[in-house]
Amino acid sequence: MNRPIFDEAQAFFARLEAENTREAWARRRTLYDTGIRPVFAAVCAALTTFSDWRIQRPRNDVRFRADSPPYKTFIGAVAERPDGVGAFLRVGSLGLLVATGLPFPAADQLAAFRAAVADDVSGPALIAVISALTVRGMMIRPGRAQPLKGVPRGYPADHPRADLLRWKGIEVNHRVRRPAWIDVPSASAGIDELLREPAALHEWLARNVGASALTAEDRFGSRRGTGAR
Repeated sequence: MNRPIFDEAQAFFARLEAENTREAWARRRTLYDTGIRPVFAAVCAALTTFSDWRIQRPRNDVRFRADSPPYKTFIGAVAERPDGVGAFLRVGSLGLLVATGLPFPAADQLAAFRAAVADDVSGPALIAVISALTVRGMMIRPGRAQPLKGVPRGYPADHPRADLLRWKGIEVNHRVRRPAWIDVPSASAGIDELLREPAALHEWLARNVGASALTAEDRFGSRRGTGAR
């Protein structure tokens, strides 16, 4: 019987969680380079809902967080459509995470998102979208960053959508604890289906937020990952 395609990655990152050191990484680096990353990259390259996936580097940036472990305990990738809708994939010991919406907004996208939330027409429309997706069992999160503690400057503290104004993005999460797909075609087809599900949120974001006018260098600088292809 064929082994599920992400089993090796889940086991790899479970071991890394138990021993996240440079010495342990050096012993297992060949497996990452020849097994884990190529399989993940092949799945990303086969996706049709989003393209040009950027795989994140395995090392954590510990320059400003001395307590951070040296390596990420997952392999992740990000992508963005021309209309500004983004996506994030991650495989770790606990399985697969598929997130789509506005997980990593640029500064101008975040400003546009907050303006649309505050608007008397687009704001209630977003509430309706969130309610409909929640009823369908989808998990809505405030992007990859922690929300603000208070309403951002320029908006009243008693705004009816103050909670959403505090968010630094918005995404729909799908978690698959033990992905059963056994090859690249079945895995990419399954992930594409998950990426398409929040179509109503994608439409709202494309209409009210759109793509960033900033360059990739301005947005990501040296933190950019490497291509999936």
